[in-house]
Amino acid sequence: MRTLHYNPSTLEVDFAKAFHELSPQLENKIDKAQVIDIKAEHDIDNPQLTFRLKDKDGDMHEIVVQIIQRPDYMVK
Repeated sequence: MRTLHYNPSTLEVDFAKAFHELSPQLENKIDKAQVIDIKAEHDIDNPQLTFRLKDKDGDMHEIVVQIIQRPDYMVK
């Protein structure tokens, strides 16, 4: 499939949505922190998921996952 639009591409958006749907499973793998909230921005250039976490000491943290599809010419 040749990608014509990358900002965002449909593959990026679909991947970001799938990753978001899998986030409850990710929380089970993180034993040092609890996921408090997830901010999903699927339809922006390079979709992002921002995870707000609370660690065992009660401190708040954020982890940002950004989805980037490389242009076809860069993939070998």
